Amino acid sequence: MKSISMIFRILFTLTSLLFISTSTFAQGSPNKLKIGTYDSRIIIIAYSRSDTFNVRLSRMQKESEALLQGNDSTKKAEAACRMITYQFLLHQQAFSTGSVSSVLDMVKDKLPRVAKEAGVSAIVSKWELTYQDPSAEVVDLTMSIAKLFNPKGDFEKIAMEIGKLAPATLEEITVEEVVQMWKQFESRYFGK
Repeated sequence: MKSISMIFRILFTLTSLLFISTSTFAQGSPNKLKIGTYDSRIIIIAYSRSDTFNVRLSRMQKESEALLQGNDSTKKAEAACRMITYQFLLHQQAFSTGSVSSVLDMVKDKLPRVAKEAGVSAIVSKWELTYQDPSAEVVDLTMSIAKLFNPKGDFEKIAMEIGKLAPATLEEITVEEVVQMWKQFESRYFGK
């Protein structure tokens, strides 16, 4: 009886050691962190070449034009401000490093698949990746994300050209453009 009890203890101890060494081995070498990045300028260009953008822009233009043709100067000014602000933001996104998070919200349900296919743990704008541990790997997912918008026309040519250029700083995309657009608006709708 003592020998059977001893055999069970030895088997239990060996089994325990096996489980401990297996879990220690599995935890011993962590996987290399992979981060997916994208060029926000190319993402906004893809979006601007999509049917979704064209529908949204057309709707915005119709709504604004209806307000601009009316007699209410306050609504005219509000419509102009919305249009000018939208254009200003598009310039920041297309020529600088302006955030495209609101645009990516439109395809957020597809981003996990892109991340899984690339084997990345996170996806961030390449302009927002302010620090990277040397052991982390960065994977460019720009074109995979851009294609989620089904861009039309000359997208790939434009994307290639933009990718070669350094972005303008946000400070270079000035309010001067907004002032010029406002002057055009006043001239057209208020006769100033």
